[in-house]
Amino acid sequence: MAFGGLGSIGAGVVWLRNRGHDMHDDAVAVMPFHVVGNDLELWREGLVDLMRTALDGTGRYRASDPRAVLNTWRRSLGDAAELPEPDKAADVARSLEAGHLVLGSVIRTGPGAIRVAAELYSTRWLRKEGSATVEGDEAEMTSLVDRMTVELLKSVWRGEGLPDVRVSAITTQSIPALKASQFETAQQAFTRAVDADSTFAMALHRLALSYGWSINIFAEELSRYELAAVRHSGGLPERDSLSILGSKLIDVDGDLAAIQVYQDLSVRYPDDLEAWYGLGEAYFHLGAQLGHPPTSAIAPFQQALALDSSFAPALIHLIGIAHSLGDSARAADWTNAYLAIDSTSRFATAFRIGTALRFGGAGDSSTAVAALDTADQRAFDILGGTLAIGWDLPLSDVVVGAGTSQRFPDGTRGGALVGSSLQYFRRGKVLGAVERVRRGYALNPNTFLGFTSISYARMLDLAADSASRELYNRLASAFDLPAGRFPWQPWEYGVVAVRDGRLDDARAAVARLEFMGDSLITAGDSATGRTAQGLGWTIQGHIAAAADSVDTAIAHLRRGLSTVNGTWIWPRDVNRYVLATLLETRGAEEEALSIYGSLYYTPWLEPLAYNRRAQLHERRGEREAALDYYGRFVELWAEADPHLQPQVQAARRAMERLAEN
Repeated sequence: MAFGGLGSIGAGVVWLRNRGHDMHDDAVAVMPFHVVGNDLELWREGLVDLMRTALDGTGRYRASDPRAVLNTWRRSLGDAAELPEPDKAADVARSLEAGHLVLGSVIRTGPGAIRVAAELYSTRWLRKEGSATVEGDEAEMTSLVDRMTVELLKSVWRGEGLPDVRVSAITTQSIPALKASQFETAQQAFTRAVDADSTFAMALHRLALSYGWSINIFAEELSRYELAAVRHSGGLPERDSLSILGSKLIDVDGDLAAIQVYQDLSVRYPDDLEAWYGLGEAYFHLGAQLGHPPTSAIAPFQQALALDSSFAPALIHLIGIAHSLGDSARAADWTNAYLAIDSTSRFATAFRIGTALRFGGAGDSSTAVAALDTADQRAFDILGGTLAIGWDLPLSDVVVGAGTSQRFPDGTRGGALVGSSLQYFRRGKVLGAVERVRRGYALNPNTFLGFTSISYARMLDLAADSASRELYNRLASAFDLPAGRFPWQPWEYGVVAVRDGRLDDARAAVARLEFMGDSLITAGDSATGRTAQGLGWTIQGHIAAAADSVDTAIAHLRRGLSTVNGTWIWPRDVNRYVLATLLETRGAEEEALSIYGSLYYTPWLEPLAYNRRAQLHERRGEREAALDYYGRFVELWAEADPHLQPQVQAARRAMERLAEN
């Protein structure tokens, strides 16, 4: 009876300890290693990464995401390097729903010589289930991890023989590469890692991402290193190879299938930060093209932050989303969270100024305006890019005024003026937008955005006046169109040519895009080559639509959109908008509504899409929805230019009519 009572008490303690946790027996949380000896600190956290790779490579076990483990460890136990009691480590593993945990140590035993030991515990029962000790040269650490992992798993392996664990083959052959990846600032560190081992797939992958953040998502280096990462990803654990593939699908191909890849990855590895961040990236950059709302990326980014609250890239996107939605509370919360981990970078400067300008009180706004006078060009790039969606014109003018001061070179000032035209087009202030493009181009004749800005206004019948027509022709001549250096230039020229009735010029643009596509594919840039070809097919869709060949136009537009890079949002959105108008005539109202509701990233189209959606809802007798979208349209175009006011007045009359019913 006494032994039975003790057993019952023990079972009760175990039940209380594990209550509320759904632990997975195939999941292993590798804790930071205890290190003893000179120059071993690298391996305290470095072995968490190496053992994660080894365990994933077994095909039977998976390791908890190292970032999640380290972040939870610091919150629970601090940064102490001492080995904790197993029950303390079990609290960390339990919160990650890992059924097993590993505690280990690395001890220097002589010059270059080390002893590595690890113990495997059951999280649920706090029972040691296996142990392993290996000795050797530190330069052979990955091989030592191979041997130790096999020994550790012998006691718990069920089924056929143990797998061939080969961290040394699938991670990197180079210890200098590992050290560079762990302990230097991102881009420089990963560059050194790749210099040390050009086949180090994860270093190539993360180097690509660092270029995307330090320059932009269209950086040439991003594509080059991401493609190299894919080439060398064979043999990696599934988690890593899928992460590399998903990133390539977003950044290189703009393939909408990236969303499904990351959805599957986050379900399969729910404690993996990169899976959740990748899903947020996929929604952020591609989600609109499939009709997802701008809020769709919030939950994945928040889940990434729950695993590591210091993961800045997720916060950068969340702050931009909050500004686009006009969400003052979340903009302030996420800005403060970002500034807590970074208070000096260009992002920090832009977020501090932008959030105070947009959502702060009078005192905050005054301080932010003063800070604009000392902000550098890169901070202005973020203010005008990441945060500007949703700004009103007075705020935009304040920022652009500071960004065009004499302390900046003419090229920067011209680019800022041209960029500000987008906010004016969004508000229906076409004459003001054209004037800003004209002034910006005079300062910076190399800015392609000026031609793009005027082209979109003309292809959507927003700018039909003589001033915009004259400026458009001058820019087209300056950039030698319809030839163009980049695929979007002949496409813009070709669509405007259709609008102007210059069908021979439109067909010349199609021919140019076909030639560019073939040349790019032959040169190895298949993603951009397919995009060029797809843009040519969409011009043929516009030509067919102008001839009232609706079904042919729909077929061409669908074919083109199926190959155009998903991150090329503006040309895709124009083609999708035209497709939606054609679908309406064929009774495909639900698809048309979905498209209209997803055009929130393209400033020329956002108000037009609200108006089209409102009209469609009204025809369907959906009163509340019609009032909502008419209201959004009127709010944006309330002070539009006189030639656009008839559309505004018609929307106001519709709202009055609906309000009476």
